[in-house]
Amino acid sequence: MKTVILFFLVAVNTICSQVTIEGFVIDNNQLPLLGASVYIDGTTIGTTTDDKGYFILTVPSTINSVIVISYFGFITQYIPIESTQKKLNIILSEEVKALKEIVVQQSPFSRKQMLQFFREQFLGTNKAGSNCVIENEEEIYFDYDSKNFVFKAYSDKPLLITNNYLSYKINYQLVDFQCKFYKISLKTSDMLSSLYAGTSFFTAIENEKKFLKRRVASYQGSSLHFFRNLVAKKWGKDEFVLFEGSFITNPDEHFVISKDKNNAFYRVDVTKQNKSLTKKGFVAEFSILYDNKEQSKISFFTDTFFVDRFGLFSNYNAIYFSGDITKRKIGDLLPSDYGL
Repeated sequence: MKTVILFFLVAVNTICSQVTIEGFVIDNNQLPLLGASVYIDGTTIGTTTDDKGYFILTVPSTINSVIVISYFGFITQYIPIESTQKKLNIILSEEVKALKEIVVQQSPFSRKQMLQFFREQFLGTNKAGSNCVIENEEEIYFDYDSKNFVFKAYSDKPLLITNNYLSYKINYQLVDFQCKFYKISLKTSDMLSSLYAGTSFFTAIENEKKFLKRRVASYQGSSLHFFRNLVAKKWGKDEFVLFEGSFITNPDEHFVISKDKNNAFYRVDVTKQNKSLTKKGFVAEFSILYDNKEQSKISFFTDTFFVDRFGLFSNYNAIYFSGDITKRKIGDLLPSDYGL
């Protein structure tokens, strides 16, 4: 089973250290929007606008992400950080929702069944996932394509998630969620692949010692940890070990890592493997072992992708994980600026 476990929308953009981003958020009538959310996707860096629509953000380091500007009833904007000027004037347009055509068809599953499956695949079933609550589940709606065996979930509004295990509040705008099966089913054992992605903003609730310890555990062995180590060329028996087939292999033989001219992000070139009977677009596949106990697999269907120093990576729909690493879902999700 393939699983995409990227939780952020990322773009290959650059930003210098300690950049201040400020500006105004207004509507089409040039009126300021008080309380609009402005945040760097996937981080704890964010703010809201004042009564003049003004905001200011200080981004502490290079990041491969976007600025998200949202306000209830208005169309969310995503601005590449690379294109930001000293001051931004952002105009949000009111969201006009057309009435959706209603297609009457018999779903093979009840809403209760689909919601339960969504919780398991989105939040996770471990301690972290089980201690997460989506405060506005009524905003989620589902579709099951019985012909192609594809389950999808949508939400027009950001999901408000309380993670009681890691002590975070998460504002998560679900952009994509789908699971494909080999038959009509909602069983994990029948699932061929799963994918979910979106934008997120984190607010810490408490920083007691027990929560800090849990956050460390959620980070260790995660995809964020893996990609940070990959570009830092940090491998070892207490970290990640790379296998090709059943044998330990040298990562330098498979990944060529270089920095852009501004040292803003890393380019990773993946050496194509000579394998027969592989799927279209296949480049390489490896097993990875973390801390000598957690076994996972990573498959690349792209020969080039980019990673920033936070560990955010591009081409999320062409890099798949399976195994232990996929057990870490939204319940284990940390801000991308965690530990930096």
